[in-house]
Amino acid sequence: MPQTVTQHTSSISAQEPPKYKQYATGWGFRLGLLAAFVSILIWASWLVSMRAGMTNTLTAFDLGILRFSPPALLLFPFLWRARAQVKAVSPILLLGIVCGAGLPFFYLSATGLKYAPASHAGLLILGAFPFFVTLLAVLFYQEKVSRERKIGLSLVSIGVLVLLSLSLLTAPENTWKGDLLLLAASFFWAVYTVSLRIAGLPPLVSTALMGLVSLIALALLWATGLTSSGLADASWDMLAGQILVQSLLVGLMTGFSYGYAIQKLGAENMAAIGAFTPVLAALIAIPVLGEHLEGYSIAGLIFVSVGVVIASGIFKKR
Repeated sequence: MPQTVTQHTSSISAQEPPKYKQYATGWGFRLGLLAAFVSILIWASWLVSMRAGMTNTLTAFDLGILRFSPPALLLFPFLWRARAQVKAVSPILLLGIVCGAGLPFFYLSATGLKYAPASHAGLLILGAFPFFVTLLAVLFYQEKVSRERKIGLSLVSIGVLVLLSLSLLTAPENTWKGDLLLLAASFFWAVYTVSLRIAGLPPLVSTALMGLVSLIALALLWATGLTSSGLADASWDMLAGQILVQSLLVGLMTGFSYGYAIQKLGAENMAAIGAFTPVLAALIAIPVLGEHLEGYSIAGLIFVSVGVVIASGIFKKR
């Protein structure tokens, strides 16, 4: 009898999926959705804020300091207490977390937004990244992709391709450079999303780690004279807005909300829901930055929005 029980238990354990493939249900799933939508609201504000900063006196270095200082300094106690847990994580996953949402991603995004409008950034960074997340999940973790997700991500991809191709032909000079940089940033964000999901670190710990490494890298860049600052020439209104968005909302709040959503919903579900950000960013950029939506941008937004609804499965009964 004990042997039978042991065999049965072993069979169940063998069939149970790994922790990173287990998703929340019921209220856990609903709270995960809430955290996801809070994250995309902040992301949309961040894209507009980055565009405003890069087209004024602030440099990518300035925005990076505002972005990474709060999580590096205020969340360091969480990182210190969890240092043993961090050491137990694969160095490859830690590198994916640090680079995927840290300085490489930030500089690609900031430089891309110097050339391309916020509506392009929303579509290319958070519109393309569900495709990259799914690709990484399939290639490295043998994730199965449902028929609905395939259809949804196909529509998202069409929207991105429409934007890229028509932007290359009709957009102002050098916009295509920004588009390519933003697409590269999208891949880095996908790496971060998958790495965060697999590593299983608490949200505040991973945010503190990414912030600390990025802040140290920024300090080294400053010490070697490879970067410059325009903080002295920035207006107080500009600084106040950037501190609110970069430091408080993005630097601190999304560190928890995005990590929590990843834990409850999974990387692919969060990626699909996150593609709603382009629509919000484009709408916010119209009154704030005076941007206008070209016909191809509207077409891209429609494809992405419909694709997200299909791919995310948020209306499925849980």
